Amino acid sequence: MSTKSEEKFPVNVTPKYIPFTKDHDGILSNGDPKPLDLAQEFKDATVVVTAIPGAFTKVCSTKHIPAYIDHIKQFKEKGVKNIIVFATNDPFVQASFGKALGYKDPENFIIFATDPEGKISKELGDDYVLDMSKAGMGLRLERYAAIVVDGYIKYLASESDGDFTDISSPENLLKRLS
Repeated sequence: MSTKSEEKFPVNVTPKYIPFTKDHDGILSNGDPKPLDLAQEFKDATVVVTAIPGAFTKVCSTKHIPAYIDHIKQFKEKGVKNIIVFATNDPFVQASFGKALGYKDPENFIIFATDPEGKISKELGDDYVLDMSKAGMGLRLERYAAIVVDGYIKYLASESDGDFTDISSPENLLKRLS
């Protein structure tokens, strides 16, 4: 586990995402990928970022991201603008993952985005990427969570070996939001 705070969150890499729309509400139906301007997302806002080793993997699908979906109302009450879920998966997989979990909201409060080749997470440090080559999965993201306020990291911590503990739980982040 590692933690950082009071540094700027990296914005020099442009992730992609596919916003949910009612026209593409099926798991296999997606629109076109769009760039996600992180500098604009973070401007004058509080944003929660969480990262997963992989869409459709056991813990990510059954515990981690469903817990965030269950706490949307509480995050909004704390003034959070958006929750960004990063993975090295492509934007089509990320969009389908969100829909498979039941998140079908045109508001797109939760943004399922790609961290291309882990470039954003690598800028955070070695503890934010996970080499799963021995398992045939290549470079993945370590499970981590961040609170970003006006572009600055107020909380950032990573799990160890893809574990899911209190470090990246929504309950932990909600306690840390002022």
